[in-house]
Amino acid sequence: MLNNLGLFFGLIFLIAGAVLLYKGVSNADASQTAAIIGGATFLSLGSVAMWTVLKNWWEWRREYRRYRNE
Repeated sequence: MLNNLGLFFGLIFLIAGAVLLYKGVSNADASQTAAIIGGATFLSLGSVAMWTVLKNWWEWRREYRRYRNE
């Protein structure tokens, strides 16, 4: 259950970060710096969440194979 939530929130953070970075870089106004910093933050949170989910899945897969003697 937590892996599914991590995958969901990781994907949401990655998309939100990409959108904020795109909006922050594509136009020049007073909130450009905040949009770039926010986009980078969301992008990094999404990357860390996805990495954690994939790492846990990979460890589970390795233990499952060891248990099944494959």
